[in-house]
Amino acid sequence: MNPLTYVLIGLALALVALVLIILFRTLDFPVERAEVAPAALPAVDGKSVAERIGLAVQYKTIAYPEQEKIDGSQFKGLHQLFETLYPQLHSQLKRELINDYSLLYTWQGSNPDLDPILFMAHQDVVPADESPDSGWEHPPFSGEIADGYVWGRGTQDIKDVVICLLEAASELLKEGFQPTRTIYLAFGHDEEVSGNHGARAISDMLKARGVQLSFVLDEGGSIMDNFVEDVDAPVAMIGISEKGYLSLKLQTDVPGGHSAMPPENTAIGLLALAVAALEANQFPSRLEVLQFMMSYLGKEVPFMQRVALANTWLFGNMLKKKMLKSPTTAASMRTTTSPTIFHAGQAENVLPAKAEAIVNFRLMPGDTIKDVYERVRSVIGDDLVTLAPAKGETLESEYGWNPTPVSPTDSAQFERLDAIIRSVFPGVLTAPFLVTGATDARYYARICSNTFRFSPVLMTKADLAGVHGKNERLSFENAGRMVGFFIECMREISSMGTEADMPPVEVIRQVELPEFEPEPELVVKPMKKG
Repeated sequence: MNPLTYVLIGLALALVALVLIILFRTLDFPVERAEVAPAALPAVDGKSVAERIGLAVQYKTIAYPEQEKIDGSQFKGLHQLFETLYPQLHSQLKRELINDYSLLYTWQGSNPDLDPILFMAHQDVVPADESPDSGWEHPPFSGEIADGYVWGRGTQDIKDVVICLLEAASELLKEGFQPTRTIYLAFGHDEEVSGNHGARAISDMLKARGVQLSFVLDEGGSIMDNFVEDVDAPVAMIGISEKGYLSLKLQTDVPGGHSAMPPENTAIGLLALAVAALEANQFPSRLEVLQFMMSYLGKEVPFMQRVALANTWLFGNMLKKKMLKSPTTAASMRTTTSPTIFHAGQAENVLPAKAEAIVNFRLMPGDTIKDVYERVRSVIGDDLVTLAPAKGETLESEYGWNPTPVSPTDSAQFERLDAIIRSVFPGVLTAPFLVTGATDARYYARICSNTFRFSPVLMTKADLAGVHGKNERLSFENAGRMVGFFIECMREISSMGTEADMPPVEVIRQVELPEFEPEPELVVKPMKKG
């Protein structure tokens, strides 16, 4: 054979080897899990539960960063409602009041040597437009029952969870159930404005008492219908970590003057260039989180997409370009940059001496607030624009924090939660994911390595629009199923034995987030002086 033939044979064999490697990795990509039998849930009257959620909605428990601005009567009224609706719970569980409005209930377990578990939610809600032309079909604080739903602010975020947790605990108490592990129910009062006086204070108190938790469940994910592209089945999204948070203030201070005689550099022009530079130099994107999440969806993911996800070493750049087109998936791939506030000027013919912008960053695991600060400083590259925390004196504070640790998916706690979700909601897929917003759960990471974020609610994209928007509502079916889920969760997870007694969990695949390295070259540095 001539040399060309050998070359062609070699190329053919290399191509076959490449195809086999791609196919092998694709077939190995989905995480396989054992089937679970549907749970035998107690009969729960969803409408009745929805009516009690509606009563809670009527209290305008709006939080403010300044405690003195809070209308305490609304929170106190809500607490009295809890006592009226659930007298047995209040007579048998220990109740503590923290910083006037936050609540901690303790249900003592039979084995004090086992680490407790904690279920949490927040009592506060964001404001709502109550004007007649607001677009609400039912007044936002009416808690009205209509068309198979309870309507109003907090029906999804998240007075529904507060009520359903209390309902579940009360039902178990009526049955005479005794948990093996102590169960805590923690209800903060200021999650929407940082959780500093609520969840953080509760966590501080538990830590001071030497409490180490085995399991924490908070809001963050839910069951999304037609939310994951190309996956038809509903997916229960279980948050295993959440992004960090930092807002930086960019400010220019140069001579002002008359608009008829502008200097080379104006305050607004300098600041606009700085913000444009940040938007042109986005943080590096990584596929690890999305790849890990999609691996749990198994064969529901279209085959060609599985090929790309399983072989990012070959198709990674193509996949990134596709995923970055969606703000939702892009937020799970990189630290995000969002200019949110811009202040400058008071008159059309006067050059302002100062201009100020606030840029908000949501940090991926692997990035730190120090990394973000240094990168922003490098991108701007000019001393004419000063950089400082938007609030507070230091980068890391109650106003800025690093991403939370990633809770393990190879733990018995995650496996039990995963199985409970699939048994209570037959036909639903489950997947771990990164919460791009902030929750109260971040305060518990220091006393619990198994901190998960999931609310047992089936939501559509239309339902999502009601969260912090208008026409927030919850169906009767969701209300009833939520109570059933929490009953099952409290019963199952509180009865788990010691870590040594728990059956070993096969490590199928665990997310690994590398240290994020800055890209070698920034695209533009319009502020950089030679």
